[in-house]
Amino acid sequence: MVDGYLTFADGEVRLGDSLLPGNLVSQTIRGAVRFDEAEADGMSGTVKTPMGWTDADIVLTLDLLCDEQSDCYDKLTSINQVFKGADNGANPKVYTVTGRHLRARGIDQVVFSGLDSSEDDQNDVVQVTLAFDEHVPVIVRQEGQVVASDQAVGTAPQVTAVDPEPEATLADDSNPFTKGLNEGLS
Repeated sequence: MVDGYLTFADGEVRLGDSLLPGNLVSQTIRGAVRFDEAEADGMSGTVKTPMGWTDADIVLTLDLLCDEQSDCYDKLTSINQVFKGADNGANPKVYTVTGRHLRARGIDQVVFSGLDSSEDDQNDVVQVTLAFDEHVPVIVRQEGQVVASDQAVGTAPQVTAVDPEPEATLADDSNPFTKGLNEGLS
């Protein structure tokens, strides 16, 4: 179930109906290969086998500035309330993405999975990092598994039997030594 949209444009970020305070500084998307690691008998170390891809990690960085309406801490409080918000079942909300960068990476839905904040003593700016994890609904994962298993279980490829070449025997050899050996064996 989708709880709204994640949109960002012109330096603004919107989650569902909430316009998040602050200025969008950067967006980072990370995808990675998932490996199965197994220890090989008689060998040191592990063998890594690529097994597909992990869900993507999306990071948005915002600067929260002080202005006439509120200070940076009030803005951080409002973002924290959105982060702690839950759907009707008390689960974290799932957002459909609309950004072209995310769509170009094949990401359709995300979950607001982390919120970090930092400040220094140089200015009145709190920098927040919003972390999102790609969300692939269970039904989509199961459909993908069914398709993969159907391909794996599908009809076997056509195999044509070939008569094997006759094995060479010592009798085929013109070597006088093997000729004498063969005569002695018979």
